[in-house]
Amino acid sequence: MSNFPSAVVEAGARALCESYNDPLGPDALVVPVRGGEQVPNWQNYRRAAANVLIAAAYASKGLKPYALNDQSHPCLRGLQFGQEIYDVEIYGDGTGQYLGQVVESGSPCRIVFRGPLIREGNVRLIRARGVQAWMAEKKKDVTA
Repeated sequence: MSNFPSAVVEAGARALCESYNDPLGPDALVVPVRGGEQVPNWQNYRRAAANVLIAAAYASKGLKPYALNDQSHPCLRGLQFGQEIYDVEIYGDGTGQYLGQVVESGSPCRIVFRGPLIREGNVRLIRARGVQAWMAEKKKDVTA
């Protein structure tokens, strides 16, 4: 299910680059996150685009790509899981800084977070700090 034509992945990567309002645009030459020779900026979005396409393919069949459990990653060990009621949006600015929000279905409450992409040993992770936020009364909650 994860074999998508490269042109489809490229189109998705270009769309992600543009939707993130990347100031460089999809065709600017940049050094990849992992270093090396310059490539078009949209190539930095290939993995994210492929993941979106895979998730969409599974969702179209009513499937989940994997079920969360305590074996899927060491940071989840010892946790118990309930219903899936949170949506997370994460936006990168192209410089290793990330901003996002956690939205609970049907609730005006949010957790807004910001943090950098860091490396601890051989592991890359986003270390973010969050703050409580909520929808202003004048603005309609679009997640409900």
